[in-house]
Amino acid sequence: MSKVLILGSIALDSLKTPFGERKDVLGGSVSYASVASSLFSPTNIVGVIGEDFPQEHIELLQSKGINVEGLEKAPGRTFRWGGYYEYDMNQAHTVDTQLNVFADFSPKIPERYKDSKFVFLANIHPTLQLDVLEQLDNAEFVMLDTMNFWINTTK
Repeated sequence: MSKVLILGSIALDSLKTPFGERKDVLGGSVSYASVASSLFSPTNIVGVIGEDFPQEHIELLQSKGINVEGLEKAPGRTFRWGGYYEYDMNQAHTVDTQLNVFADFSPKIPERYKDSKFVFLANIHPTLQLDVLEQLDNAEFVMLDTMNFWINTTK
């Protein structure tokens, strides 16, 4: 079975909805995409977390069979996103984005990951997405994603 490589943000999110509020919950595109991917295929992740990232979140990813070898722990605080949803829950409204260790993240793809055939370059600066592509050997299918933060700040 082919392995999937997922690279992007791993975050601590603070959310408010009409139904409740949570602070510093596991967030980020890598977290959600890797859990979904792990249901169907071996999954490797690359991302950066800060010293404040709870070990229980890493253990959750590992419990799903996700390879966290490419998870870098850097000095400083983990990327944070804060926002809210209205009743229809279809639109996220950003209140706060704190890049923290994500601001200086320069992804290095582990050798074992370089032959990944399926790659999801999730929420990360577009320049870094290109840099990652250049580190891969023979990706057959690459999917990209972004968010309003990168669209608005890299025009």
